Amino acid sequence: MHIKIVTDSSCDLPEEMLKQYNLEMVPLHVTFENNETFLDRVTISPKQFWARLARDKELPKTSRPAPEAFARVFKEAMTRYTSVIYIGISSAISGTFESAQLAAKSVPGDIHLIDSRTGSLGLGILTIKAHEFIHSGMNVQTVVQKISAYRDGMNTIFTMDSLENLIKGGRVGKLPGFVGSVLDIKPIGKAGNICQIDVIEKVRGRKKALRRLVQLIGEMGTNLHEKIIGISHLDCLDEILKLKEHIEQKFQPKQVILSETGSIMGTYAGKGGIIISF
Repeated sequence: MHIKIVTDSSCDLPEEMLKQYNLEMVPLHVTFENNETFLDRVTISPKQFWARLARDKELPKTSRPAPEAFARVFKEAMTRYTSVIYIGISSAISGTFESAQLAAKSVPGDIHLIDSRTGSLGLGILTIKAHEFIHSGMNVQTVVQKISAYRDGMNTIFTMDSLENLIKGGRVGKLPGFVGSVLDIKPIGKAGNICQIDVIEKVRGRKKALRRLVQLIGEMGTNLHEKIIGISHLDCLDEILKLKEHIEQKFQPKQVILSETGSIMGTYAGKGGIIISF
């Protein structure tokens, strides 16, 4: 393979899939209330993160990798490959893409950067598609064009038990009359065109919210039998296993990927968060 794919830890792909698709991952950082800082998915696992998130009173802070971290990865890749494609977390929600841009300017070679405009398995799916395009024999310019087009046709939707973490983190775009969890109202949201996060519906009860997610896949998705659907979760495995079963029965997608939400997206999703990309 003459092109190396680089991504970041917000992609939420399991370790075995990073290896399977020959992906290099640059970790973001997460810092807890006692100033303990970890490398996402490297020095703290998703389950370890979940435990800290539940225990600590303060919301952790996430931060981007330094440009030097990307520069090291890019330099190493350029010694073995003719081109590098970095596909990263939306520039609208993290400075990570800017770090990659600065690094790319400092490293000689054919380096291409793609803003995923999303995160979690939305980003993960784009890296997998890039791997498929490369293995079909496409050149680097065509791969970049195809990934950009695939990205523009993707959707990311989510639900969670509470909007508290999103509000604290300043990540909610539209919040139309949301009254919280007093009446067991569950938000359903969508990543907007520039990856602002919009609450699009309010549903009473968790089961109804999950059923609505499946309905939205059918309403928003096209050619789902050809698509990869990604479902990431924060400590609600039983629910997403049932979701996977319903999605496979209803839409027969090409593949359904399940993963645990790591520190970056999990900070805002909170316990019970489910993110679906397709």
